[in-house]
Amino acid sequence: MGYSFSTIHSLAYSFIGFQTMFIATNWNPIYWNTACLIVNSGGLEEDSDFEEDEDGFIVQKKEKATDYGKIAKAIGDIMSRGIKVSVVDINKSSYSFKPDVENNEILFGMKALSNINGPTIEQIISHRPYVGIADFMARCPLNKSAMFSLIKAGAFDKLEEDWAKELHTTSRNVTMIYYISKVCEAKKRITLQNFNGLIQHNLVPQDLELQKRTYLFTKYLKANKKVDKYFVFDNVCEEFYNKNFDIEQLDVINGLTCILQTKWDKIYQSVMDVARDWIKDNQEKILNDFNNILFKECWDKYAKGNISSYEMEALCFYYHEHELINVNNNKYGIVDFNELASTPSIDYFFKRNGRDIPIYKIYKIAGTVIGKNDTRSSITLLTPTGVVNVKFTKEYYAMYNRQISELGEDNVKHVVEKGWFTRGVKLLVAGYKRDDTFVAKTYKNNSFHQLYQITNVYDNGDIQLIHERANMKECGA
Repeated sequence: MGYSFSTIHSLAYSFIGFQTMFIATNWNPIYWNTACLIVNSGGLEEDSDFEEDEDGFIVQKKEKATDYGKIAKAIGDIMSRGIKVSVVDINKSSYSFKPDVENNEILFGMKALSNINGPTIEQIISHRPYVGIADFMARCPLNKSAMFSLIKAGAFDKLEEDWAKELHTTSRNVTMIYYISKVCEAKKRITLQNFNGLIQHNLVPQDLELQKRTYLFTKYLKANKKVDKYFVFDNVCEEFYNKNFDIEQLDVINGLTCILQTKWDKIYQSVMDVARDWIKDNQEKILNDFNNILFKECWDKYAKGNISSYEMEALCFYYHEHELINVNNNKYGIVDFNELASTPSIDYFFKRNGRDIPIYKIYKIAGTVIGKNDTRSSITLLTPTGVVNVKFTKEYYAMYNRQISELGEDNVKHVVEKGWFTRGVKLLVAGYKRDDTFVAKTYKNNSFHQLYQITNVYDNGDIQLIHERANMKECGA
């Protein structure tokens, strides 16, 4: 009556209200909760295209930008009500969130994964079911970015549980190790053609120093000093040659010291025979050491982190523990945003031009960046207790949002440090709560800064903090 709704308007809403109550009470609530999650995460926004999947569920088909902050908040809200949201299941997950009635949980939608698009999802669904990651790789070949995203999202966890139990580790770890072992381009045999790689990875022993230097010397000659049938020496080349080889083999043409390429090739082959014998006599050890290094390089590039950091990168929510769950909050003054009053607490007043100016009490919160809004100078932070919107001033936001690059010797710009508001970065922010927003703020008399990046979390609950941008001094531990 207060809104003066018309009868037809009230009747329509009454029908909808009755229908929703009927559905929620006569079917497994997981259906209703999945529908709520799809709506609240932005899955039914305008300009979306939908179709039925193979199980008859309505799923989003049209490509559109994923709002990770909105998804994370919707997941956080529904999980806070005791409803379980699982990781991706390669044999069950669809485009959007989907009810898993058998396990009474909501399956994470593949469209919300990073590096996974519509055509990739269609390809995955069309080849189902899969019995393991090896079977998946054989029948549904995907690029590295998509595969790492699926593995980190737990897509193969259920398929490799038995294998993981045998090895006393997690399914996620097993699938990651298996996949990297297949894509890190391990060598099957080591020859002199791999000598440059052996040098770069410090696998050549000290007693082969002459062979190492001769190899690099030859590489330099072929790249820079070829003139007709000769290699023409500069001062550095001549000094190295004269110190180690027969100067009688050299020629002087038009005042330039040089050597016939055929002559140098005989000298080179003779010197490198020692390296060939070393490789032959130590083939198994060198091969094993070299492949271990290649595996570690690939692991550090694609798989560094733990199961929680994997989930943040791929899913933008933590199925397992939050990466900051064990931080010593008392030591760093970190509080739970949800326990703060919705209006700022006033610490004291000071007078300016006859007016009482409030100085707010400053608190600290910590979490992982899951989204940002450049227009509003704000970020979405996933703390161990929920999602928080954090507001900065425009100037402060711009200072920490920008990517820092430097011009290299190759005259090309190289990224030195990504912006601090990149998804997955862990932050500690000082400020106060106003309604449902945390306003970043400090005063001159505060002994800490407004923003820190958490660069490391230690087992004892300590964290490593930096305040300055790239190449500046560390300011906390």
